[in-house]
Amino acid sequence: MDEQDGDAQAAEGHLEALAPKMMAALELRREGEDEQAAELLGEILKAEPRLAEARLELCHMAAQRSDWEEAEAQGRLAVETLRSGGQWTLDVEPAELMSFALNLLGEVLVRDLSEGDLLMTDRPAFVARWNEASGLFKEALESDNSNRDARSNCIHYRPMSEEPSGEGSELSSSSDAGSITE
Repeated sequence: MDEQDGDAQAAEGHLEALAPKMMAALELRREGEDEQAAELLGEILKAEPRLAEARLELCHMAAQRSDWEEAEAQGRLAVETLRSGGQWTLDVEPAELMSFALNLLGEVLVRDLSEGDLLMTDRPAFVARWNEASGLFKEALESDNSNRDARSNCIHYRPMSEEPSGEGSELSSSSDAGSITE
């Protein structure tokens, strides 16, 4: 066995040791024990910060609490991790997980917009954020064209122009149809 094989086996063993914690965290979430689940997810990320799945769970949990700043931070880290090959589970196709992560991050961005007054106070910043979310939805659909949420979001969150009278400049009446808090 060469050094690379030994390193790979050590890394695999390290991840295997974290799997029971991840399963316990998911079970706690199903039971509504989000605080305890967040603690376990934090322990997992302390041991291995490059695991997108734990970050996606934390993103979703923060979104459910309307903690948009935390949800965005975790969502961005999850997408960045997936882009650099940090998928842990083999149960989900990489394109599907990436699509889910991109769509979730986009939903976090638009949900944050719907709860604030950025449209009235800083229209260029609002449009930039909206358009970033629109691009994430498009990328999510391109990654996995069976992602129904991404497909719906692509329709409802088309890019906006900075001109108030421009095509697509009004907020979508379907902006409350997101799936992040379901």
